Amino acid sequence: MPRTGYSLAALVALAATLAASCVRSPLPSPPGSVTHATPYVAQFDSVWTRFDSVYPSFAYKRVDWRAQRARYRPRAAGARSQDELVAVLLEMLSPLRDRHVWLVDPRGQVVPSYKPGTVLNFDPARWSAALHGAALVTRSAGVHEAMLGGYGYLFLGTWKAPVDGELLDAMLLRLRDTQGLIIDLRTNAGGSDAAALTFASRFTRKPFTASYVEIRTDPRVTGVEMPLARTIAPRGPFQYTRPVVLITGRGGLSATETFVAAMRTLPQVTVIGDTTGGASGNPATFSLGNGWQFTVPRWLEFGPDRQPIEGRGVAPHLAIAWTPARYVRERDPLIDAAVGLLGERTGVYRMAPAITSDAPPRTPEPGASPPHRQR
Repeated sequence: MPRTGYSLAALVALAATLAASCVRSPLPSPPGSVTHATPYVAQFDSVWTRFDSVYPSFAYKRVDWRAQRARYRPRAAGARSQDELVAVLLEMLSPLRDRHVWLVDPRGQVVPSYKPGTVLNFDPARWSAALHGAALVTRSAGVHEAMLGGYGYLFLGTWKAPVDGELLDAMLLRLRDTQGLIIDLRTNAGGSDAAALTFASRFTRKPFTASYVEIRTDPRVTGVEMPLARTIAPRGPFQYTRPVVLITGRGGLSATETFVAAMRTLPQVTVIGDTTGGASGNPATFSLGNGWQFTVPRWLEFGPDRQPIEGRGVAPHLAIAWTPARYVRERDPLIDAAVGLLGERTGVYRMAPAITSDAPPRTPEPGASPPHRQR
């Protein structure tokens, strides 16, 4: 059928329906493999089968999932404790290099299957100094607003409750008359896609495709064309169309990447900093047994340019190397750069030093618009 816009709730419901409809029976054991049943083999099979039915990115990540089963199932059968089984599962899952794949122990502690080495472009001490005297107001844990150099500033450290459309709308209303807006997302590891896209809808005057998602389907399911388009439309009493600068980095994940991918296509928006973390799988949680749980990402997300976000991230329009040692101790160079860029965009006196980078700018993604676009 033709691609249309899908709400997050509809996508989640569809994903759940498809996942339930396409759960396959465990494969017969490979020749020469262990066949006797043990509690740990049953747990192993439940994980492998659930991923085999739901996980959308095996081909994209070039992982032979059946080969993983043949290799690790005998080791699961030989496990002598839950901890040994968990070690086997983590080793099997690690080649997926997926930050949305983890186990949860009986105490509720998350045990990740993949921990990338990332350099965050954020220093709390520099951030606090940069906001000194900026009329900083805390609206929720990790969510703040302020005025910087005459421009509005929003620090969105999460999309999780109590952050929702109502709170974000109230914050934007207070900054409605500013000549420019900075949205700092460097430490936002995600939360609600619905909240993120609801907020993005306040910055556009016409509907547009915010992202695409690909979900595994059973061959018996017909009439669903992949990937599915996620379309947002203008919302609220006004749209903020004055210059906006997003500050991004490797700490921005999941719903943040959905938000940045959508926002960077808008003509008034410029994204600066570093590429986001590349984790956008929309995971669901399942029971493993013995008090343990595991997660399985349910979709592969693409930006409006149809480039995958998973493992790749969303690149800024203007890449700025995180080299704070080159700056005065109390300065946050990315906040300075954002204020300076807004000064250029709005035609007022430049208030920040020239934006420089030791690293060459990242090549724009195919189909990406240049950062300085006119309506």
